[in-house]
Amino acid sequence: MGLLISALLFQPPENPKQILHGKQIWLTTSIGNKIPACYITQPQARFTILYSHGNAEDLGMVNKFLTELSKVLYVNVLAYDYCGYGVGALNKHNIERNVEPSEENCYADIEAAFDYLTRKKKVDPKSIILYGRSVGSGPSCYLAQKLSKEYGADGIGGLVLHSPFLSVCRVVIDCGVENPYDIFPNVTRIKDVCCPVFILHGTRDSVVPFKHGVQLFENVPKNVRIAPFWAPNMGHNNIESEMTSLYIKKLQKFLLHLLQIQNPDVIEKALKLKKKTKVSILPVSFSNGGSSFETTNTDISTEDSEPLINSSAGSPKIPVEKSKLARTTSPKSILNFESREDEDESLSQSYEFGARVESRICTLEHEEIECIVNNE
Repeated sequence: MGLLISALLFQPPENPKQILHGKQIWLTTSIGNKIPACYITQPQARFTILYSHGNAEDLGMVNKFLTELSKVLYVNVLAYDYCGYGVGALNKHNIERNVEPSEENCYADIEAAFDYLTRKKKVDPKSIILYGRSVGSGPSCYLAQKLSKEYGADGIGGLVLHSPFLSVCRVVIDCGVENPYDIFPNVTRIKDVCCPVFILHGTRDSVVPFKHGVQLFENVPKNVRIAPFWAPNMGHNNIESEMTSLYIKKLQKFLLHLLQIQNPDVIEKALKLKKKTKVSILPVSFSNGGSSFETTNTDISTEDSEPLINSSAGSPKIPVEKSKLARTTSPKSILNFESREDEDESLSQSYEFGARVESRICTLEHEEIECIVNNE
């Protein structure tokens, strides 16, 4: 039964695309398979995103998007292909082993990517953010749960789930109970996650119903639950292309939240100042092997999330030939969008410490995350 579900779920692109940006590397998984990965870096970036892409796409299709996202957020990005996807499907070693995509292989794939960051690149796990889009939410939740159980809050920095599902079977028929044949049981695993969790989902998602994102959010432990982004009138594949500015702002706010948790002295220092202060996620200097941050007089960026609304998704349909989770188009460039009307929109949010944080984005071609902190 599990093999049948996997056959319906995984839909690798027929014509793999080459990676044009970043450093392409090959990783060997614990099972012995070889998978391609792409490492995009920014000098002295504070955070690193471990990106698990959606279905029916490969590294070549998302490479440009991730390159731009890396620049805009000023983060490193390591993205990888699942076994049987992308140029890895053409690898002689994998062909001889008859490697195909599966749940087990996906877990080994993301573990290999995480090991590359922590063991070879010596990246601090607390600075790594797992980002899973659609099918990628499965391996991301798996690794987040595993690291949380082994290391607690020190296991991983954060988790972003983009258009996630409760589990694969519940996309087809949600009976509300555990299914022994189910794969990627995100709703069960999310309960054990110890790192901050940010979920974004389109309210008109016809592939993975919006209620999946809502119910998944409700199962996130309250102490690590971050206000979600319910993208109004958005579907499964167009949040980042049609709500680009707001999408970027939400991710920036999440990064600022992680910065505040991991470096509370930076925010506390800013709050004590009487004038506007800039807090940058970019480490500007190093001493004794560690990073330090500085503040200057400028603006910052963050903003409120959309209110929770009920799902308008209809009854789920059973897939026959092609997976419901298949993505038919590659993501558009995050810099290629028609309207920038909300770029100069100022938003505010009240935090528990009583200060008002006001956000403003003037351009997406920036390399820092900034904020205005007003003592009131």
